[in-house]
Amino acid sequence: MGSRGDFLKKVIVILIIAGMVLGSVAMAVVYCFADEKAEASGEPEITAEAAILYCENTGEIIYAKNAKTVMKPYSITKLLTALLAVRNLSPDQVVTVSATAAGQGGSSMELKEGEQLTVEELLYGTLVVSGNDAAYALAEAVSGSVSDFVDLMNKTAANIGCRNTKFANPSGLSNDIKKHYTTAEDFLQIAKLAFADDTVRKIAGASKHTVPATNKSEERKLEEHTELISKASSGIVAAKTGFWDEANCSISALYDKDGLRLIIILMGDTMDERTDDVLALTKYAERTIQGITVVKNGEAAGNVRVHHGAKTKIEAFAALDGVAYLPAGASESLITTEAVMKDDVEAPVEKGDVVGTYRIYVADELVNEVDLISGEDVKTGWLPSYLGISNTTTVIGGAVIGALLILFIWIKVHNARVRRAKKRLHRQMVMEMAMEELRREQEKKERGWRY
Repeated sequence: MGSRGDFLKKVIVILIIAGMVLGSVAMAVVYCFADEKAEASGEPEITAEAAILYCENTGEIIYAKNAKTVMKPYSITKLLTALLAVRNLSPDQVVTVSATAAGQGGSSMELKEGEQLTVEELLYGTLVVSGNDAAYALAEAVSGSVSDFVDLMNKTAANIGCRNTKFANPSGLSNDIKKHYTTAEDFLQIAKLAFADDTVRKIAGASKHTVPATNKSEERKLEEHTELISKASSGIVAAKTGFWDEANCSISALYDKDGLRLIIILMGDTMDERTDDVLALTKYAERTIQGITVVKNGEAAGNVRVHHGAKTKIEAFAALDGVAYLPAGASESLITTEAVMKDDVEAPVEKGDVVGTYRIYVADELVNEVDLISGEDVKTGWLPSYLGISNTTTVIGGAVIGALLILFIWIKVHNARVRRAKKRLHRQMVMEMAMEELRREQEKKERGWRY
């Protein structure tokens, strides 16, 4: 019995191991098939539960995932808070921080009760370090109380078409989806307005900021919560992150690179994957949205004047391809361009120096700018270059002047010689005439003597 039992145990173990191996193989096949399917479809693979990718150039939603699903926005809520503050308050208006604002937990710019700061500094505290205290201080400055401000937030959201959105506070510090919620589709409308505002866009695009000392605090140094803004290669020029814990994060970001402008909303994401998801969506947009190449890399775009140069004019060339993205169905006739050269280019100039800008417009709206660069080195010119005369022109002009001077001298010498020759000829003629007259007189005398 013992040996049979051992044998059965071995068989069971072998069957279990075989099952695990077959299961692993089956899972590998499934994942492989899924990867091939995703690659074939070309759609990005992201971790976020809900997402939306919007192209400002074309006015189209390029990608969406559970965009109508109600989600918790967390601190991206502060984009609306900042927008309402900018619309209703002066940037240099001084705000006195209340006990309620100073007492907010979570992310903070460490405000103190009774501290006085300008609206602009509170905006930096709200958007750069996601200060819940700063958001509450702005809310109270706008509406007098947080509850009234929340009413304003919800009315504004409803007015712009957010049908599945409700806010409970100005900071987004809430994990209760029944009280504080939105959808990726709804929040896109808020992000459009927020990022269209110059002040909000500038502050949301700051990687760091120094808040001057106040009546209750020393100087503060603020740093943003996402590395995307610090990396120029990412194309992200403004962003607001949201965070509850490592597994519950969000972000609203503005992408602007090579003329392509995108808004990205991610919710229900993880801290580890949030950045990768943003980059995956921007890459997807770059390969999906087809633009029109208006000017090609290296294409000549006109001449620029060089002050004090061995050359006074040089050709400028496009440093990159200049692309325009048109709204769906729009005509290419909407595209116009202009080359704007710098008027302060001074020698020496090195090949590759930026000497101007190639501007691309769609329906008279500036949509892209490409640097124009020098295609050659230009050394400092000789003294005449300060009068706008190139070295080559100086050489040619000098040669011409020299030749004219030589010709003038030759003519003067020649004329002098001619005059001297004429004088000699005249004297000779006078002498010959005098001699002839003497000869005639002599002949007359001789004839008289004969007679």
